[in-house]
Amino acid sequence: MLERSLVHIGLRHYFLVTFPQRPGALRHFLDEVLGEGQDIIAFEYIKKNNRETGPALVGIELERAGDLDDLLFRMKASPLTVERIPPGSPLFTFIL
Repeated sequence: MLERSLVHIGLRHYFLVTFPQRPGALRHFLDEVLGEGQDIIAFEYIKKNNRETGPALVGIELERAGDLDDLLFRMKASPLTVERIPPGSPLFTFIL
């Protein structure tokens, strides 16, 4: 119930992030993409046979719903491939 409430009021968001398979890729995400008051609340990394990249499901909780635009801007400016999973998406049913 709490999870759904946080999603509904815009404090919790989920993304598919494609990380390069190299040291420091997650650190870059933490340092350059996440802002103050933004926490990772879910992280599921899947290492496949692809030696260059690996996908991760990343859940992020915001301190304020209004911070989403800044987070999305930093994600777009990042060299990482990021896809937002909107609450109405069929993929979202696997999260909640």
